Amino acid sequence: MINEVFEMETKKVLVLGDSGTGKKTALEHICNDLIETESASYGKTTLNQKKLQIFSPSGRRRFTFMKEVLSKNMDGAIIFIDNTQGITPSSSKLIDFVEKKEVPYVIFANKQDLSNEPLDDSIEVPILPTQATSGEGVSDGLNTLLELI
Repeated sequence: MINEVFEMETKKVLVLGDSGTGKKTALEHICNDLIETESASYGKTTLNQKKLQIFSPSGRRRFTFMKEVLSKNMDGAIIFIDNTQGITPSSSKLIDFVEKKEVPYVIFANKQDLSNEPLDDSIEVPILPTQATSGEGVSDGLNTLLELI
């Protein structure tokens, strides 16, 4: 009898957002063995028969170059927005950055426990309500991204 070996597809996801938007907290809910350095965070997970490698550059100004380095060969992105602040000029730049890469992305409107006001509805990508502290909506949002990839 021949054993069939199924190799799971691996996808690279970039997680972006201003400092304090909840990226690291959310990653702790979805990644196995989250590795953190001063310049970036990295974790792995498996969801819907897909292996995910998740990278998130530091929000510190001196590591802005890491966004470009980590975006190479990415399959999709998640942009975290602090829903209490809305879309800031720097988060608009992150949206522009990802759109220029021409990959699917979603926006996590995080901190829904503090403010559930809707974000700008002119954005034409899924905007998903999340609460990183509890993990609420994070896996569902990741599933939405996987459907787009």
